[in-house]
Amino acid sequence: MDYNKCVILLFDGARFDVFDNLLKADKLPNIKRYILSKGTFLKGYSSLPTTTGPAHIPFIYGIYPGKANVPGIRWLDKTTAKRNIMVNSGIRSYVGPGCFSMGTDVAKNYIPLYNYFSKPINIFSSLDRKHNIRIKTNKLQKILYYIFAHYTNKWEVVDYCTAQSVKRYIKQSYDFIFSLFPAIDEITHLYYPVHENVLRQYSKLDEFVGEIFNSFSDKELRKTLVFIVSDHGLSKTHTHIPLVNLSKEEGFSPIFYPKILSRKYDIAIMESGNAMAFIYFMEPVNNRPALYKEFNTVDKNKKFINRLLSHDGIDFIAYRIDNSSLVVRNKHGEIIFNFKKNERIKLINSGDNPLEFKVDKDTILLNESLNFTMNTNYPDSIVQLRQLFNSNRTGDLVIFAKDGFDLRERYEWPEHRSSHGSLLKSHMEVPICTNIKLKSTSCRTVDIFPTILYKLGYNISSNIDGKVIH
Repeated sequence: MDYNKCVILLFDGARFDVFDNLLKADKLPNIKRYILSKGTFLKGYSSLPTTTGPAHIPFIYGIYPGKANVPGIRWLDKTTAKRNIMVNSGIRSYVGPGCFSMGTDVAKNYIPLYNYFSKPINIFSSLDRKHNIRIKTNKLQKILYYIFAHYTNKWEVVDYCTAQSVKRYIKQSYDFIFSLFPAIDEITHLYYPVHENVLRQYSKLDEFVGEIFNSFSDKELRKTLVFIVSDHGLSKTHTHIPLVNLSKEEGFSPIFYPKILSRKYDIAIMESGNAMAFIYFMEPVNNRPALYKEFNTVDKNKKFINRLLSHDGIDFIAYRIDNSSLVVRNKHGEIIFNFKKNERIKLINSGDNPLEFKVDKDTILLNESLNFTMNTNYPDSIVQLRQLFNSNRTGDLVIFAKDGFDLRERYEWPEHRSSHGSLLKSHMEVPICTNIKLKSTSCRTVDIFPTILYKLGYNISSNIDGKVIH
């Protein structure tokens, strides 16, 4: 079939299980009618960090956030960080105005999906970097609507605006539309994943799908690739771990958002989605990512790590042993991954495996790792940890909160009662709906990009991470 248009509707924060239950209860009738009646519903696996922004990169670039060198919504680059009089450089947050830097932060040798179309538009997403093409965006509208929604909590208004924009630009013959609907994510932060207000927004988005595609003729719909996707799920939060205060109690002078101006810091704490955080130790290595054998030589670093491992709300930590090996560790055990041989992973397990999959052999193939982990509470954990640490902006130490906990107590307004960012199943599993008939029942979100190019008849670059879904 010859497609000439593509529409991607991104329902930010939609969980796979919630979406699946609503479909089975016939509470998403328009998505069933216009998309799934002749298409496919898949279980998608997101990418670390499971947060708005970085987890959009797979859809637009076909690569993981680690390869893009955008490993979190907050990060510090030790290779470029400088302590200046007025501001510290090498630090980024995509919360607020900084979100517009995300597109330019993506590694330059990857081409966005926009480049394959003659008239593309980005609606409310931050990934709008131009590659010698004209791409329409609505940055000013985003700023105004997001300020309004932040202070009123009326995020459903932003979704309404997105839907109206999609309808308008379809009528204006835009051939690629990437549109972000933020309300499910934001409303879930205020409540919990199955709160009535959250479920109401799923239904409202289904109504928008009906309005958008009702005007399509059968011929137009057959010529248009449609994907309804999500970037991450969320889990209910009952306890906030004061990670910054814990560091201070161990004698550190931290920088963290929004307090990033201090010149006398010896640790940086950068959270993503609040359930995952990067820790950057400035001693003994302050100009590049540090290995465990380096930062563990400093007494207060060692004490801080031990305190984290003993905390009831910390699920596990991860760090680099060398340039090809990672460790995932909690108080019950650890597992070492050696990625020296690209297609084969060597495993060394001691005690209980923090990632739960059964270790009954000492090596596995990289391409079988999703099947190896998908039935655990941390699906696709091996590939996701590997890609995350591919970035030199990823912390020396990465901390993952247990289900029900997050890592940020202060400066989060309004208070988050649900969190995301980690490897938890509830964060990683997302719904993928498409009007393409496929044999597959699951995929990674990074696979959407090459599948669209394949259906459009383009050659697929070998430097991306995704694979075509069949």
